[in-house]
Amino acid sequence: MRTVLAAMLAFAASVAFAAEALPGLPKQRDYGQFRVSLIKQGWQPTKLPGADECWEGDKRCTGRAEMFACAGTGAANCLFIWKKAGTLIEVATKGEEQAMVSGLRCREGCK
Repeated sequence: MRTVLAAMLAFAASVAFAAEALPGLPKQRDYGQFRVSLIKQGWQPTKLPGADECWEGDKRCTGRAEMFACAGTGAANCLFIWKKAGTLIEVATKGEEQAMVSGLRCREGCK
């Protein structure tokens, strides 16, 4: 029984160690600037299966493999996916001419 408990505790500690804290959410920050900041912090742009394709000429997502989805109408919302260790986050943006960070959410494995 002690062996099982020790193994469970070791597993829980390894999962906790792999989890990353969410990066700070910038106020009114251009996604391009925030993207550079995430890369400097060790986050990696991540393309998930089922992600939409960026429309030709769409400045919000061109050259950004991490784009999961971008709306074609309304507030021009986009969702971008980032990974660090065992943690996956979503960065939401708004704005057609200039994508501004509007939200940040844990998708998987956050502290």
